[in-house]
Amino acid sequence: MSDPVSQIESIHTSNDGSLVEAELQIGLTSHHIYFRSNDIILTGNMEAFLALALLPSMMKGGALVADGKASQRFLDALRTILDIYCVWEPSLHRVEIKNVIPVVRDCPKEDRVGTFFSGGVDSFYTFLKHRDEITDLIFVNGFDIPVEDDSLRRRSSEMIRRIGSSFGKRVIEVETNHRSFLFSYLRRHWLKLAHGVGLVSVGHLLSLFFKRIYVPGAHTYAHLIPLGSHPILDPLWSTESLEFVHDGCEANRLEKVALLSQFDIALQCLRVCFFPRSNGAYNCGQCEKCLRTMINLHTVGALDRCKTFDTHLNIKEVSRLIVSDESTRLFVRENLKALENRQGDQKLYRSLLKISNRPQWQARITKKFRHIKGRLKRSANNFLLLSKVFKNK
Repeated sequence: MSDPVSQIESIHTSNDGSLVEAELQIGLTSHHIYFRSNDIILTGNMEAFLALALLPSMMKGGALVADGKASQRFLDALRTILDIYCVWEPSLHRVEIKNVIPVVRDCPKEDRVGTFFSGGVDSFYTFLKHRDEITDLIFVNGFDIPVEDDSLRRRSSEMIRRIGSSFGKRVIEVETNHRSFLFSYLRRHWLKLAHGVGLVSVGHLLSLFFKRIYVPGAHTYAHLIPLGSHPILDPLWSTESLEFVHDGCEANRLEKVALLSQFDIALQCLRVCFFPRSNGAYNCGQCEKCLRTMINLHTVGALDRCKTFDTHLNIKEVSRLIVSDESTRLFVRENLKALENRQGDQKLYRSLLKISNRPQWQARITKKFRHIKGRLKRSANNFLLLSKVFKNK
């Protein structure tokens, strides 16, 4: 039996540069990937799709075939990228990149500097830290917000454009369906492996205008773990003309929140939640990301001024948090250290200490149980709804 082959086929850019699309063949399965923007001319290049196809191809093994040109620097770095991924996840297979012609990429037409920006703590910190240098905020629709969630996407877009206007920066929105493609192969490894390539693939499409793009980091240099966006990995995606910079490892999350709390616009627009409530709340105030951010804001004395949390910090909700991965555990420990000697916060400290000390096997079982319980509850609600419909007929 011959080795499996993955292929990047028919990269197409629309005449006005607002749409780039391609067919990616991973083994026997074909995927249509698109990127769309009304704010900038996109450049359909091989680097964007090589970055996107690499991990799914490594799940299959064999070869990745791409007929076209790509940066010599980028291609040389792929050897190290393969090394890193295979060390982080031994189930992955090395792939051979075939048919790509190495070239030296020309300098961009403009010297713009961007940062990926979602309105969260990490992206606010990187933007505020480099605000004199940064010219553009890059918001990827379909990355952390599903493309079909039009309401949250629209609200996030409005907030980010408000931030850009406040600082006199351009805002670039790029819509893409690449997350569903990556999820179909890497659902279990999204944070550990994949979310960095979700960003840099967009960055390469902007290479006609940008010399540098910042990738906001999550963890400090003291607590680095295998993660899809990483200070070792992100710069390797660079070309001769476009530099990717992983940023923010010198500051923990509390220090980042302390910086953004100095800016009213940040407290008015901060978004950290993936699960906003149906009543229109921007942050749910109950999930792990919301609660740890609220603890940060409380610690620096800014929670009452943060307009995007419309609920109080609930210690009971904190005690229900599940710490089932090392990344979340690191954030909990940061908050524990900050609260350890604070008068009046000992109940909150003890709640965090309890969930931090909970064995991971117990946390995983609890998480699975709650997931099953939630599915059963949704099924019961759907059954009751259908019963009412048939009853009224």
